[in-house]
Amino acid sequence: MIDRFEGDYACLEGDDRVPFNVKRAELPAGAREGDVLRKTDSGYAIDSEETARRQNEMRDLLDSLFSSDQTLPDR
Repeated sequence: MIDRFEGDYACLEGDDRVPFNVKRAELPAGAREGDVLRKTDSGYAIDSEETARRQNEMRDLLDSLFSSDQTLPDR
């Protein structure tokens, strides 16, 4: 997954959560932060399905955290 860009490099996080850098020029056109990438024989490709799944999962988590029907516990 693309965590962020720093100059000519993309900071990626592997499936094992270990960060590594790749030259921005090696990424597919249009790649952006949050995109999940898959290594192919010809380089990297955006895994649109997995990217969307993770975005939806995060959106659902945020919605559950900030929904108005939840009450805070008494202190």
